[in-house]
Amino acid sequence: MNLWTARRSEHASHTLGAFNTRHDDEAQYQRDRARIIHSAAFRALQSKTQVLGLGESDYYRTRLTHSLEVAQIGSGLTQQLLTQHPSADWQKHLPCSGLIEAICLAHDLGHPPFGHGGEVALHYLMHAQGGFEGNGQTLRIATRLGEFSEHCGLDLSRRTLLGTIKYPVLYSQVRTPPPSHDTAPLNLSAWHPPKCLYDSESDILAWILAPFEPHDVQRFTRIEQGRSCCKSFDASIMEIADDIAYAVHDLEDAVAMGLLDRSAWQQWRHRHREGPNGRLSDEALESALFDPAPHRRKYAI
Repeated sequence: MNLWTARRSEHASHTLGAFNTRHDDEAQYQRDRARIIHSAAFRALQSKTQVLGLGESDYYRTRLTHSLEVAQIGSGLTQQLLTQHPSADWQKHLPCSGLIEAICLAHDLGHPPFGHGGEVALHYLMHAQGGFEGNGQTLRIATRLGEFSEHCGLDLSRRTLLGTIKYPVLYSQVRTPPPSHDTAPLNLSAWHPPKCLYDSESDILAWILAPFEPHDVQRFTRIEQGRSCCKSFDASIMEIADDIAYAVHDLEDAVAMGLLDRSAWQQWRHRHREGPNGRLSDEALESALFDPAPHRRKYAI
């Protein structure tokens, strides 16, 4: 069996037998994608907002629609790499569409309501009991709390789990001392959680990294200046897709709802005219972005 399509449950992939070809691997990653889409944690994303408040407007994006957009962008980035570099020797390491979509769809499963503010509030309450961190909670849902197996959560394949981990270090390795007692209770900026996995998932992290040589595990999980500094290739694609999705689509929502007008945009552009913003100075693109016709705005986005 391919080590990367293995699952933690004892009945791993018994219905499809042994897997040796890319086609069979892709079938396993499509199974992962299906389990994520049909999970309660994924449905719960529909009531969690991105940056702008939840309302009845068609323009509002939620964590659910954001995750769908990240999956499309991640798949598009992978396809672009395949198209632009057809003979590169790293082609064999690119994730198939089912794999990168599964990773992107799962990336926000553990994030709470109210965005990072909710994450900080939960960490404030939980810091002495192992903390709370959205990425750590994603792995916990995928491997313990999900409803597709009794003891293994969503029971996703090893490579899918590896791709969802943005910070392969444990809470106890990167936690900082809590603020002093005289810190104002409502000063939540002092309670931002470290980017990490929970200590309770140390055995799962060890299982995910088991195919690597010990010295590679050490390099992959190293910490510099109190932070994790490595992630997998698949996770890097997911993170870029996430950055593109939330930055560009939050801009679209702000323009569509009238929270950002053309004059404010021009002032921002003027302040950053020396920066690496490329086409942001394109007058035609700007006109399309602030055109009242939705199809013109969508073209600019």
